Parts: sequence; C-alpha cells; structure tokens
Amino acid sequence: MSRASSRPPPSAPFRSFEDIRERRRGPGLSAEDWADAALWSLADGVEALSVERLARRLGVTKGGFYWHFKDRAELLQAALARWEQLATGEVIARLEALSDPRERLHRLLALTFEDGPHGKIEVAIAVGASDPRIQPVLERVSKRRIDYLVKLYRALGLPVREARHWALQAYSTYVGLLHLAIASPDTLGSERARAEYVKHVARSLIPGSAALPSERGP
Repeated sequence: MSRASSRPPPSAPFRSFEDIRERRRGPGLSAEDWADAALWSLADGVEALSVERLARRLGVTKGGFYWHFKDRAELLQAALARWEQLATGEVIARLEALSDPRERLHRLLALTFEDGPHGKIEVAIAVGASDPRIQPVLERVSKRRIDYLVKLYRALGLPVREARHWALQAYSTYVGLLHLAIASPDTLGSERARAEYVKHVARSLIPGSAALPSERGP
C-alpha cells in the first residue's frame, strides 16, 4: 500500500491571484486577500510591491485597500506575516501529523527542495535581509525552522550538538540552492537533472538514509 496518502501537500498553500479573485466574498477584498496577493508580488522583489499594481491584477479599485491598511508599509508587514504562517507554521503543523520522525524529515526535505514559484518569494525576502522591516521576521523564521530541524534530528536519536550541526547543514544547503536556482538556473541542468540532484541532497541530509519515500515504491 502506498504511503503517499499520509503525506502533506507538496507545497506551501499560497493562494494565486486567480484564487483570490474567484473566492472573494462580495465586491471587495479582505485584509487576508490583500496580504496574500502582496505575498505573491514579493517574488518580483520587495520594492516591486505596489498597491495600484495589485488592485489592477485583482480587478478591484485601490480604494478598498484603505479599509484594511494605512499604507504600503502595513501591507508589507501583513504579507510577511502570511509568509511566516504559510511557509513555516502551517508546514510544521502538517508534518507533525506524521507519526514517524524519519518520515517527517524526508517529507520536509522533499518539500523544501522541490521547485516552485514560492522559492522566488523566499529568495526575495532573503535578499532583503538588511531591510529593518524584513530582518526581524526573517531572523524569527530562520530560527524557528532551524529549531524544528534540530527537533527532527533529535528524534532520530542524535545528541543535541550533533543534531544542531545537521540542522544547520540542512538549512544552509536549502538557502544556497535557492539562490543558485535563481542566480544561475542552468547550473542545475534540466528539470529531471535538478530532481535527481535534489534527491541526492536530501539523502545526504538524513543520517543513515537509503532512499526518499518517493523512490521506494508501494
């Protein structure tokens, strides 16, 4: 019997612009709708965030924006909060539904290294690390992710110091691969070559790992 049904969804549940437009209630948008849309716009860089541009893409007037936010700076903070919730909080919650810590680590690494547009958001936020509006959020998220990785490695029986070393290696590898995928995507080769490399990386980050769940078959 396949174990796929027990696994979390393959990517962070970011809503697309189309989803936001189609699922809105009434003529206007909620604060969460605006924040989710702003989150996607961060893929083009933090400075690309524009209320007018978002309103055009969402098919609404920008007047509705001011029901929820004072200005663009407040919207940026709301977008960052949504990123923290969706790309870290909810991912951890879904992984915790799995009883086997090794399976949780397998799934986290497979999710983390898979290709997807959310990677551009991660890179854009990381690039803005020196921005005082972004730095506290990025620091908090990074700490939470590393702490969770330490917890997973500890659950595999590793002592605290060794578990932290593995966690730091895993997280720094993730950050490096994200930047490489954006800065020099051809380095990773074709989509198939990238997938094979990602599997290799994930295997190397799990002590005593023989294969990822997706490679084991039913």
